[in-house]
Amino acid sequence: MKKRIKGILRILLIFAVVFYVSLALGKQNYAASLEEEKKKQQEMQKELKNTQAYLKELEKLKGDTEAYIKELDVRLTQLTDNMYKLERDIDTTKADIEATKLDIVKAKADVNAQYATMKLRIKYMYENGENSYLDMILGSENMGELLTRAEYLSQITAYDREQLEKLKVAKEELDAREASLVAKEAELEALLAETQEEQKATEVLITAKKDSMSGYDSQISGQEAALKELEAELKAQKAIVAELEEIERKRKEEALKNQLNLTYDGGKMTWPLPGYSRISSRFGYRSNPFGGSGREYHNGVDLPAPRGTKIVAAYDGQVAWSYYSNSAGHWVGIDHGNEIYTVYMHMSKRLVSEGDTVKKGDVIGLVGSTGRSTGNHLHFGIRKNGSYVDPLKWVAP
Repeated sequence: MKKRIKGILRILLIFAVVFYVSLALGKQNYAASLEEEKKKQQEMQKELKNTQAYLKELEKLKGDTEAYIKELDVRLTQLTDNMYKLERDIDTTKADIEATKLDIVKAKADVNAQYATMKLRIKYMYENGENSYLDMILGSENMGELLTRAEYLSQITAYDREQLEKLKVAKEELDAREASLVAKEAELEALLAETQEEQKATEVLITAKKDSMSGYDSQISGQEAALKELEAELKAQKAIVAELEEIERKRKEEALKNQLNLTYDGGKMTWPLPGYSRISSRFGYRSNPFGGSGREYHNGVDLPAPRGTKIVAAYDGQVAWSYYSNSAGHWVGIDHGNEIYTVYMHMSKRLVSEGDTVKKGDVIGLVGSTGRSTGNHLHFGIRKNGSYVDPLKWVAP
C-alpha cells in the first residue's frame, strides 16, 4: 500500500513538473533539464525492462513448480494405490497363514491318531504274543486262506507305516508353507512401511511447493503492480520530455529570430566568478604551466575556485558554442553581438546549450578541471573581431 501511494505521489509530482515547465515557457533555459529528464526516462525504461524480466522469471518458476506439483500428485496417487494393494496382500497372506495353521493342527491330529492306532495294534500283538499270531495263521482251513491272512497282516503293517509317513510329509509341507507365508508377510509389512514413509515425504514436499506457489503468486502480484506504476510513471515522464523538447524547440526558434538583432550595447560586464577574485594566470605570455621549456601565449585569465563553483554569464547574449574538447574540456562561448564573445573553459559541467539566450549573471556552468588543466579553475577569455583581448580591460573582480 505504501509503495502504491508513493508511486501515485511520484506521478502527481511529474505532472506538476510538466505544468510548471509549461508556465515557464520562454523564460528559462531547459536544455540541461531536458537532458536530465531524458536520462530519467532511460533509467525508468531500464527499470521497467528489469521488472518485466524479473516478472517473466517468476512466472517461469511458478510454471515449473506447478508442473512439479502435478508430477508429485501423480506419484502420490501411485503410492496410495500401492499401499491399498499391499494392505490387501497382507490381509490375504494373514488369512492364508491362519488357514495353514488350522491345516497344521489337523495334520498333527491325523498323525497323532494314526500313531495311536499303530500303538494299539502293536500293544495288542504284544499282549497276545506269538500265540495270537500263530492262531490266526494255523486257524486257516487251507493254504489259500493261510496266505491270504499272512498277506493281510503284512498289508496292515505297511499301510500303517505308509499313512504315518504321508502325514509326517504333509505336516512338514504345511510347516514350510507357514514359514514362507510369515516371511512374505514380513516382506509386505516392510514394503508397506517404506511406501508410507515415501507417501509422507511426498506430502511434505507437495505442501512446501504449494507454499512456494503462494510466495510466487504474492511476488508476481507485487511485480505486476510495480510494473503498472512504472508504466504510468514512464508515460508521464515521456510527457515531460515531450513538453521540454517542445519548449526547447520553440526557445531555439525564438533565439534564432533574435540572433539577427543581437547587438552589444557597450554595457559593463560582470565578473564570471562571483566571490572569487584571485587570478592565478594573467593574459599574455607566461611560463608553460605543464613544465615544458619556453613560454606560451595565454589568451585569457585563470580564476581558481573550488570544483562546482557557479560560473555566470558576463553579459547578455546567445550561446554560440557549448561542447567538450580535449584542450578546453567542457566549455561555453557566448555571442554578445558586434563580434564580441566571452569564453568559459575547463568546466566540470555545462548548464547551457548552443542557441540558448542568457542574461548577465545567469549560471551557465560549474568550475572544474576538464581538458588540459592543472587544477580546478575557470579560464575566462574575451574575443573581439576574431582576436582575443585582455579580459581585465573589460571587467574587474
